[in-house]
Amino acid sequence: MLTLHNFNFTTWDHYLQKQIGHSIPWHIGSDHLEHPLYATDFFKMLHEFKASDFYDHNYQRTLMQKNMPTPVTEADIITIANESHDFFKLRATLSMIIENEKYFEGLWAAMLEKGILQKLLKQLNLTTPKDFPMW
Repeated sequence: MLTLHNFNFTTWDHYLQKQIGHSIPWHIGSDHLEHPLYATDFFKMLHEFKASDFYDHNYQRTLMQKNMPTPVTEADIITIANESHDFFKLRATLSMIIENEKYFEGLWAAMLEKGILQKLLKQLNLTTPKDFPMW
């Protein structure tokens, strides 16, 4: 039996809209370094996306197949968010962002504050093929 793991774009679009322009607070951790303080709702959204069929577990391969530059810059991500109609590129880009906070701390903060994450999700929703997921 096919199990679909859906992601509610409408609910999260409203949440992300409220985040635009708001600075993510940073705090000093036990390691004496600054770290962003993300809201519980944001982690819930990331978890739901990662548990959905929209998350690309092979995002690195997909981005390579789509001839994405290495490394992918914020400017590249903004271009994808504004111009791409390629469902698989959008899906892989969102998945890459989710995974890369651990390497580029504050990435999520920039994507939230500037509305880039919201644009990517909107484009992904608009470009989702009618037969997705394609099992």
